[in-house]
Amino acid sequence: MKKNVVLFGAGSHAHVVIDIIEKQDICNIIGLIDSKRNPGEVFDDYMIIGKQENLVSLSKEYSIDGGIVCIGDNYWRGFVVEFILNLVPEFKFFNAIHPDCVIGKGVKIGQGNVFMPGVIINPYASVGNHCIINTNSSLEHFCVMEDYSSLSAGVTTGGYVEIGAYSAVALGVTLFDRIKIGKHTVIGSGALVTRDVEDYVLAYGIPAKTVRSRNRGDKYLK
Repeated sequence: MKKNVVLFGAGSHAHVVIDIIEKQDICNIIGLIDSKRNPGEVFDDYMIIGKQENLVSLSKEYSIDGGIVCIGDNYWRGFVVEFILNLVPEFKFFNAIHPDCVIGKGVKIGQGNVFMPGVIINPYASVGNHCIINTNSSLEHFCVMEDYSSLSAGVTTGGYVEIGAYSAVALGVTLFDRIKIGKHTVIGSGALVTRDVEDYVLAYGIPAKTVRSRNRGDKYLK
């Protein structure tokens, strides 16, 4: 029997998640929850059923089995997850994994993740909770993505790469083998990362160099 899922956040990223869930065909999308929209609005053929603060009553009313937070920004995705768990500590998060993804042997995957078309995750890699891997990105063998991290489209990693919690790797970045990216760090588009990058910085270029420091929650998506 299909599970009833709700999506948190009715922005552009939600369109992608909806498309993946429809193609997976293993869950029913009950609707979306978004505190900035009015209940009854229609978004991509699905209704806004309420606001986040009403999750307890909505879960009972709609027999919700779990959900996915559809927010592209890593920090704010984490913020919403924590808000949900404070309201409903036992809330279950589902993964949205496009059928065209290739998942290797021994890969470990947490909950609440979104993997888009063409993603390749090779053997014994590990993806934490609430991560995003965008179109045609590859995560090589024994790599680690910590919670709330993300790879934009076209990212290529070598083996044994580690990407810290809340960090974002932008479009078309290449990371050499065994590179470690710190927490809350952003790697700019097109960078070639040949050495480790510390926590709380923005780095880009060929080869990538640290450009400046950044604070927790600094905006990086347009």
